[in-house]
Amino acid sequence: MFQRKEGVFTEPIRILLADDQKLFRESLGSILEIRNQNLKVVAQASNGEECLKLAIQYLPDIILMDVRMPVMDGVECSRKVRESCPQSKIIMLTTFSDDEYVFEALKLGVAGYLLKDIQPAEVEAAILTVYNGGVLMASDVAAKLINKLNTIPASVGQLNMDPNIQKLLTPREYDVFRLLALGHDNKAIAEKLYLTEGTVRNHVSNIYSKLELKDRVQVVKYAIEHGVI
Repeated sequence: MFQRKEGVFTEPIRILLADDQKLFRESLGSILEIRNQNLKVVAQASNGEECLKLAIQYLPDIILMDVRMPVMDGVECSRKVRESCPQSKIIMLTTFSDDEYVFEALKLGVAGYLLKDIQPAEVEAAILTVYNGGVLMASDVAAKLINKLNTIPASVGQLNMDPNIQKLLTPREYDVFRLLALGHDNKAIAEKLYLTEGTVRNHVSNIYSKLELKDRVQVVKYAIEHGVI
């Protein structure tokens, strides 16, 4: 991993690019390295199976992973990479129609979700964000995921919910938690539960602390894993 010494990077962020379109991955790799000398593409893969092998070989800091790849798709590859190379952080590259893949990848702890048609500057920023511990999701991807979650009946989560959550959260915190997981912002939650936005913010802070979560993407992942939605 790179370190800063008097404002200078001593080691680059090592990146593995996985996409079945050679022109796309080679162009993106070249652009990233030109834009930022602290980014280094150490390997490129044309399918999920090759990506897994290269991930084990190079142990990259960041993997830019296409969802749709031959031999092994990005979701299955992410599952295996998370098991074999947990230190490598995955940013999933998707198209607007790939929301069903994103829903599955979210369960695996993938750190980022970007649409493939975004600008190189946004990819660069995403790499730096994820490398430094952040989690991100393109707004268009988030909107489609939230729409998908909103189609899930409320009773489904209630029937299968992990009882430990009810022990950790107060009834009101659980109400806020579920609405968070369904993609509602603080204002919408306040309106639905007849609370002030300040009260909602306090509940959100308590939820993050009690469940050891950092952001709303992790809330969705946690909710899926524990049967809340």
